[in-house]
Amino acid sequence: MFSRRTIVTGAASAVALAACGQNTGTEAAKEAMNKVAVGKRKIDKIGIQSYTLRKALAEDFKGTFQMIKDVGYDYVELNERNFSEKSPQQLKAILDEIGLPSPSSHINYDRVIGETDAIIAAAKTLGAKYIVVPYMVDDQRSLEDWKRHSKAMNIAGEKFADAGLRLAYHNHQFEFDDLGGGTTAMEILLNETSAENLDFELDLFWAALASVDVPSLVLQGEGRFKLCHIKDLKGDPKLAQEMSYDEIGNNLMVNVGEGQLDFESLFAMNDVSGLEYFIAEHDHPKMPYREAIATSYNAIRNMRF
Repeated sequence: MFSRRTIVTGAASAVALAACGQNTGTEAAKEAMNKVAVGKRKIDKIGIQSYTLRKALAEDFKGTFQMIKDVGYDYVELNERNFSEKSPQQLKAILDEIGLPSPSSHINYDRVIGETDAIIAAAKTLGAKYIVVPYMVDDQRSLEDWKRHSKAMNIAGEKFADAGLRLAYHNHQFEFDDLGGGTTAMEILLNETSAENLDFELDLFWAALASVDVPSLVLQGEGRFKLCHIKDLKGDPKLAQEMSYDEIGNNLMVNVGEGQLDFESLFAMNDVSGLEYFIAEHDHPKMPYREAIATSYNAIRNMRF
């Protein structure tokens, strides 16, 4: 879990390590720590991941995007499901008519690696800046798998960069599991890819479930966490060990502002993390959907850091 104390303590520890020559982010860490308690900044533009409203989109595609706009969201992050329903050109036309840009999209790993040029073309059609790999399937998560994935994403990420775009990776909790000798998938991704070729989308709910030391992670990947998913947690994260994915979403995941996560303290470190895109998400929101996404929007809009 990351609370305000965790964030402050983590930032302070990072500064102490830097003073001993063990961390290169000395000035950035000090500045982040100094800003934790300021409370004057706010998030200017708020997005939402369309996966949140997948059931609504299946019933009323255009109307659901219009609802997102009407609630007040500034942009939408698309996902693979949207591209199976509409072409990039169709998606662009719908979103342009509504006035809802899509600066980032989730696309599965196999397509990003195997169809890199086509994905780049789709991103340009949409006017997107980021393509995000959202997940790695169960049988592709060994230590050697992650080394292979890192190499492949580094190569694909270079092509994205050459095209003026960015490739990013989105975490769940399994990226922080011990693969042996204390090594995690996240460490492999951070250490075996170039900052020029791969950024990260930090999902704050799944990081909390994995009991991640978020300040240390942010400092380890300084400037590479360009996007984040803001989704709240209510309850004991240890319960997730005995739950399925759907049970986690239904029992531990809540609308932003209804749980216990202290997002503002983390956002106060965004000069270190590099956060630019703040995206609400709920894997299993309760109906009515408009009320659910409005609750999250209002909570994020009122955050100060």
